[in-house]
Amino acid sequence: MFRSEVMGVEAIQPDHIILGCRELDQGIAFMEKLCGYTAASGGPHPGRGTRNALLKLGERCYLEILAPDPAQSDLSWHKELLHLTEPLVIGWAVESNNLDRYAAGLREKGVAFAGPTAGSRTTPGGKILRWRTLTLENDKEGILPFHIEWAEDSPHPSADAPGACLFERVSQTGQLVQTPPPGPGFEIRPIPGEPAQLRVFMAGNFGEFELRSRAIPSEAWLKRLP
Repeated sequence: MFRSEVMGVEAIQPDHIILGCRELDQGIAFMEKLCGYTAASGGPHPGRGTRNALLKLGERCYLEILAPDPAQSDLSWHKELLHLTEPLVIGWAVESNNLDRYAAGLREKGVAFAGPTAGSRTTPGGKILRWRTLTLENDKEGILPFHIEWAEDSPHPSADAPGACLFERVSQTGQLVQTPPPGPGFEIRPIPGEPAQLRVFMAGNFGEFELRSRAIPSEAWLKRLP
């Protein structure tokens, strides 16, 4: 189970999970070995330096395998892709039907974020996908989700993504700071114990499997010593 102080919910159905890798073919082969399905090319992200391949995870839910696009000279999005030694979850999205209202709620809580930001890409079949995203200023290495709002006239990528994998659940280990300090004199400090990490459970042709994010130290707001 995933618990988010910012989102205020526990049971979450993601819009999509982003699996990062240094090379797209590497990510496609990695997933095929785990689930038995071959991801299909989704197309490039112009101006961002990335391209992707997709696998269906259920109704309005999909896996995005993301890698640098060799046809683009500059990688401006998810620069950590260049340094990955293995495929890892680097982000995940929750669908929203009103990003402006959600942004207003975060603003009232004093949570720093960016967006809503418009995005689009053209699929190999010529369909144009359009969306807006809102991202937290610090998503803790992709452990905390971002929000996505699809345009009313945009297809959803899961509609024609290949495969028949099933998203089961997402959970987080450890503890992360997600809200502003509770008062003056507080600072974020690492805390001992279980590291913070996102774990995503799915099922495919070979049964259940798990994808993980990078593990980072757990943390908490603690009163600064005088």
